Amino acid sequence: MTSSTKLSIVLPVRNGQNRIERRLEKVLVALAELGIGGAEIVIVDDGSSDATPRILDNLCTRFSRVRVMRHPRPRGMEAAGQTGLERATGDLIFIQESDADLRIDDLRRLLKMSDDPTVIAARAESAAEPASPELIRRLRAFGTHADRQVIARTDTSHQSSLQMVRRPHLQVLAGPHGDRYHLESDSSRSVSIELS
Repeated sequence: MTSSTKLSIVLPVRNGQNRIERRLEKVLVALAELGIGGAEIVIVDDGSSDATPRILDNLCTRFSRVRVMRHPRPRGMEAAGQTGLERATGDLIFIQESDADLRIDDLRRLLKMSDDPTVIAARAESAAEPASPELIRRLRAFGTHADRQVIARTDTSHQSSLQMVRRPHLQVLAGPHGDRYHLESDSSRSVSIELS
């Protein structure tokens, strides 16, 4: 990502009165850790029926780079992400796919991918899974006690998906000659074991 690239982050939320402020603060800390200043944060309220709208109004007052969009009734997280994509002003847009915390490792991976100007869109997905037996064997062979040290998480609270989209590329593809371009898709998967 070049220093002149304007960045937007889209966070969908529904009935998030107890978590949206913490989610936003985590994003702000992550951006500071990555040395990214001035990024726009678009929060899309997907028809919340709790105190979320009032809290979002307060967050807009406190943080000048936060913008809020609202759906009058729930339309789903995917629709909220689309609303955020349409209203974000950045050239490089990151869209959190769920009402969950943004993982800094996912953001870091997508930022690295954004260095390749041919990448139009990408997605990072993190999920807690048991470590593969092959990986555990490799760690044991090195002399660790990985079979006793690795904690298997099976709860879904550690699942996260983040999309990255380049607005200028989308505009070219949606233009009158967009059908002349052919797109290629490539996937990769990585597993990490982290110290806790």
